[in-house]
Amino acid sequence: MVRASLIVLNWQGTEVIAPCLDSLLKASHERDEVIVVDNASTDGSREYLQTRDDIRLVELDENAFIFGLNLGLAAARGEYVAFLNNDIVVEPDFVDACVLGFSAGDDVFAVCPRILEQSGLDQGSRTAATWHRGILFYRVLPHSNEPTDCFFAVGGQSFFRRKMLQQIGSIDPLFWPMYHEDIELSYRAWKRGWRVRYAPDAIVHHHGGHSSQRAFTRGQLRSFVRQNEYLTVWKNVHDPRLLFEHLMLMLPRLAVAAARGDWPTLVGFGRAASRARAAIRARRRASVHARLSDRETLSRITQIP
Repeated sequence: MVRASLIVLNWQGTEVIAPCLDSLLKASHERDEVIVVDNASTDGSREYLQTRDDIRLVELDENAFIFGLNLGLAAARGEYVAFLNNDIVVEPDFVDACVLGFSAGDDVFAVCPRILEQSGLDQGSRTAATWHRGILFYRVLPHSNEPTDCFFAVGGQSFFRRKMLQQIGSIDPLFWPMYHEDIELSYRAWKRGWRVRYAPDAIVHHHGGHSSQRAFTRGQLRSFVRQNEYLTVWKNVHDPRLLFEHLMLMLPRLAVAAARGDWPTLVGFGRAASRARAAIRARRRASVHARLSDRETLSRITQIP
């Protein structure tokens, strides 16, 4: 039986993919597997991956962005799966430490490692949630040397229990092309009554933005964040008072953005609004899996010590 499937998403990764894979293989157990999903790379990295016999390669005909991970998930055989960026290097105990995190209970949905920037500073992967002016955000908590719960499993570095991920649905294409999808997925899991854990001994060194900043401008990336902040609420929040707050503050938020010339916020809202029907359908699907109210869920994820 395969213990863990390490799914790496690659696009134009010539500069980073080899050290990423080498570190993952060094950290892997003999019962682990490494799967690389190539998003139609044209820089020679796909050809390089074809020469490696120590990985399983899933080749896509077009760039599916982060949703290529779902195709990797379909090929995975492990009890646990990791969704990983190609611009990371992990330390030798990374896989074992993440898998150990699931021993905290059968209700552990995901494990988030300690993520370090190139400078060595914490990226801030231990988090709690906050509901602020009608939007679900996160706040960074100080690093803890002891494992704790945390709000969300950071995309591109975290592990999931495969059966749970398949049960509630993986990364939702509603949030195309990227950003905030990891927060939405984790909120769904918490609302199901499951938990996300922080594993301080599982250490990742992250380059950051290697692919996204090549494909999009900073303004476009900000618009994706704003788009998906709205869609997360529309899909998952059912509490009447929270929804009322969200709707009442929507127009003032957009008016301020217009006055400031904040086009990413306006474009992001417009793109979210164009997906309103899809959001309603996703809302119905998500409600089937919910076991806790929004109030109960927020009480758990906003009070993480």
